[in-house]
Amino acid sequence: MKRENLKLVALGGPNTFGGDAARSLRELYPEFTSTIYFPTEKEAANFAKNGADAFCAPQQMARTGFHPGIQSYVARPDSHLYIVAEVSHAYHCALLVKPGSKLAQVKRVLGHTGSITQSRPWLVANLPQAEIEIVDTSSQGAAQEVAASDGSVASVGTPGMAREYGLEQAGSDIDGGSIGSYWAISPHRLFSDRPQRLVVTGRFNEESNLSGLIAALAVRGFLLLTVYQVSSRERLFEYDYVMRFGGEASLADVEAVLSAHPLARLAGAFEVSGEKT
Repeated sequence: MKRENLKLVALGGPNTFGGDAARSLRELYPEFTSTIYFPTEKEAANFAKNGADAFCAPQQMARTGFHPGIQSYVARPDSHLYIVAEVSHAYHCALLVKPGSKLAQVKRVLGHTGSITQSRPWLVANLPQAEIEIVDTSSQGAAQEVAASDGSVASVGTPGMAREYGLEQAGSDIDGGSIGSYWAISPHRLFSDRPQRLVVTGRFNEESNLSGLIAALAVRGFLLLTVYQVSSRERLFEYDYVMRFGGEASLADVEAVLSAHPLARLAGAFEVSGEKT
């Protein structure tokens, strides 16, 4: 499959946090020519049914670190998913309320996992009377509930979401300037012939020569940037890893290195199209 005319899927709609990140990915990677939206993560990640080529999902946040759900999703030994693009994206979380509502009357604050996590310190400090609730859908569903409320419900959403539903921003950038790194996760092996970013996964223990793999990639010009690990729950000191490397070399050279390390899986080999925050 070629890297052209790719469909990107995002959670909720064009004004969700995922929608904003998907728009940034499309600006940097023009091979993504359209975006489709689904209300839940389960639907967004169901490539067999949704017709998408990649799912725009957060992999790491500046304030809270790795997104364990997404990382574990890629790290599983039976995973057949690939990382085909990445972008850094500022959240710009806002507290959305019904026009005329005051902070003192807010009893519930709704939001999706990432936005609530980034904004929780501000919410706790400024809305001590409110119950903070993480919704199963997206920030769009949360905004819809605010618009239909009596003013006692608020949500964490984007400025675009406020405009879409006629809501007011009772607080802006309440996440303290948090930035997230988003991946385009695909069921397709869309590798560049000369990648600048690698994602390598695998289950390693003390006897697996993980250091040898890292050293061999360094010789080829790829340095280790980030490491996520989760216990295999089967052996002591055994973990499923997601390793992200930066550099530049031919795909053939990279595959030659990995051929000597059968426990490793090349889960991403793509060019870096720039940073957008």
